[in-house]
Amino acid sequence: MKQNDEELGERGIRLAHLFIRVELRGTPSGQDYENLHAYMENNNWHRNIEGTAGQSVLPHAMYQGNSDKDIFGVTSALRKGIQTNVWTQAVVLIIAAQTWSMEPA
Repeated sequence: MKQNDEELGERGIRLAHLFIRVELRGTPSGQDYENLHAYMENNNWHRNIEGTAGQSVLPHAMYQGNSDKDIFGVTSALRKGIQTNVWTQAVVLIIAAQTWSMEPA
């Protein structure tokens, strides 16, 4: 189990741990998803996570990271960025978590 209760952002605000799921609607190629992964990594959202069984890779097109920004603003900015830079029909779901647990396959 992992908690981020003690993590504070540069403004001294408690960081929310966010899980992001992105769906590229239509018929994206493998390269389109590689472009998505690069875009997300460049924006500090990661596919690797340290879980109960050590480091794991999150399920396909799922990312994690911390933010002290408004979740609605993060969602909107990510969707617009993905639609501009990666794929025009993207759905972005963000879930904020205080605690989480993951066991790999």
